[in-house]
Amino acid sequence: MTRPITDEELTAYADGQLAPERAAALEAAIAADAALAERVAAVRAQSAALREGFDAWLGEPIPSRLLAAAVPPAAAGPWRAWRPFLALAATLVLGLATGWFARDALLERTGTPTTFARSAAFTHALYAADQRRPVEVGANEEKGLVTWLTRRLGVQVHAPDLSSVGFALVGGRLVAGHEKPTALLMYENAEKQRLTLQWRRNDPGVDETAFRYAIENGVGVFYWIEAGCSYALSGRVDRAQLLAIARVVYGQLAAAQARPPAAN
Repeated sequence: MTRPITDEELTAYADGQLAPERAAALEAAIAADAALAERVAAVRAQSAALREGFDAWLGEPIPSRLLAAAVPPAAAGPWRAWRPFLALAATLVLGLATGWFARDALLERTGTPTTFARSAAFTHALYAADQRRPVEVGANEEKGLVTWLTRRLGVQVHAPDLSSVGFALVGGRLVAGHEKPTALLMYENAEKQRLTLQWRRNDPGVDETAFRYAIENGVGVFYWIEAGCSYALSGRVDRAQLLAIARVVYGQLAAAQARPPAAN
């Protein structure tokens, strides 16, 4: 292609809003560039998550009590002409409030594991496609990475060794989560396939659960709850391979948690 692809065009293409002649050019570029395809997948995953979270609330009518509250008591006089503008202002305020608080209602309604799996898939698609800086701290600083994530999460962090299944640690980062931070470790194999292991601390009383599987926009996720944390292993690999790796991760984490803490 002679003209570079902008982020705006990529987003418009992912949302099906790009002009047909330009869309055809982008399709050709995406077919020849795996990184570009990953970026499109990440945009679509984000759009799907936003639709899932907010469409139901944004489609609801504005309650009459809120519209009434936006009109002063003296509206029978000169304020009558301002009613349409006040109603519009109420609509804007309600929309902003809905957008912020609806995410909390969604998390409560759907439950931690399912929501966490969806979030983990989107986060994986976002960072696994980044060729320049997919992590904040590299594998060459693994000890410092583990210490940093332990302090931020408030639970002891362990970085599983996945060399037995052909994956090496790339590094890690901290991801913003729902009220609590989420740790992310990234792994890569010789074919440049990437996996991410993400976890966050749960509130007291969250029940433990065995492995569950979900797939979001082509990203497979095995997730589980263990020892007060939610875990998710994500990647664009087949289900059987991802399950085998998840069992290795689970076993190593369980063994690490069973070991007595090191003496100071």
